[in-house]
Amino acid sequence: MERTIDQNMLEDKKICIAIMSSFSILTIQYLILVYFNLIDTSIGQMIQLISKGLVGSFYLLALPSVLKRNKIKFIGIYFLAVFVFTFNYVFFNENWIYLKSIIFPLFFTGLPSFIYAYSIKDWDMLIKIMKKTSNIVFVVGTFIGILVFTGNALIGAYSMSLSYYMLLPTIMYMNEFLDKVSLKGGVILGVSLLVILALGSRGAIMCIGVFAILKLVRKIKKLTYTKVLIYLIILSIMIMGLVFLNEILEYIYNFLLNFGIRSRSIELFLRDDMYLSGRDKLYEYVIEEIFNNPFLGIGLTGDRFILDGGYAHNIFIEILANFGLVIGTIIIITILYIVVKSLFIKDIKKYNMVIVWLSIGFVHLFVSSSYLIDFKFWILLGLSLKVVFTKNKLIDNYD
Repeated sequence: MERTIDQNMLEDKKICIAIMSSFSILTIQYLILVYFNLIDTSIGQMIQLISKGLVGSFYLLALPSVLKRNKIKFIGIYFLAVFVFTFNYVFFNENWIYLKSIIFPLFFTGLPSFIYAYSIKDWDMLIKIMKKTSNIVFVVGTFIGILVFTGNALIGAYSMSLSYYMLLPTIMYMNEFLDKVSLKGGVILGVSLLVILALGSRGAIMCIGVFAILKLVRKIKKLTYTKVLIYLIILSIMIMGLVFLNEILEYIYNFLLNFGIRSRSIELFLRDDMYLSGRDKLYEYVIEEIFNNPFLGIGLTGDRFILDGGYAHNIFIEILANFGLVIGTIIIITILYIVVKSLFIKDIKKYNMVIVWLSIGFVHLFVSSSYLIDFKFWILLGLSLKVVFTKNKLIDNYD
């Protein structure tokens, strides 16, 4: 019995390390590319290829454990995915150049992440690996920030990649800080937020805001006088912050200018008009094509084809474009049902993990990236599905 438990723990550890490996490896890769100015170079492409190989090796190490637990599901999901991909190749062959670009992220990171996440039995192990990974990402991401602040590295006007890498430590430590206030958690949270605000995109800030709301909504259900006082103080600070938001943002903006940093996020927040970076035009164009092709849509990566390499910047619009109005709507409703259903779980550990991954892997898809290539979305889907199909135990434990 004890040997079985040890074996299960080892298998869980391998699976958790596999799905979290991309975070640390991609952040380290980004540091190398930025520090040595290798972005869009042949050497940079080689480094990216090596990174993919490293991530792949972690997935391969965990594959026997996943097949042992979910062999039939693994085969079934890949059979369905290959069928859908082949169907799109046959009937939407004009998209082939863009279909090729999603083969690796979809079949070698996205779908495996979904099945691997679903295969995890002990979420305590997942939490432990996530915490260690967030520490690695925080150290590397902060070092990148220091390099940029001191003028020893250039990332352009802003870095969407860096901001989304830093989401993991930001949200993990915000989760911890809201449960138990600590100096260490506050410092890491503050530094991570500064890096995102100074060098990142608004999408990451939106993800943090959604997480904070979902976290506080759950905590409010168990109120004490002390918690009420704390929440009133926090609410008062937030209200004051909103009243003097422009002044606060201008102060931070001018402070960063002293280091030669022009925060694109702050500039956009200070605009009088709502600025969507041209996304509204993309939405209109793709939606028009959806209604022109309501039954089958324009196929997987069809948005890339009609936008000359661009993409829809919205998961729901992208799904409707990929599958048409009927099937697309069914897929959207299914995804929403799985995610929303998982939010009503009683176990606080499960709830916290779901909102962490919802904030990291779903919220940003409303304004950036693509669900077809974002492994974080597939991890959320796997974990949420496991919650929906699991009773009141801490996932499966080891009976």
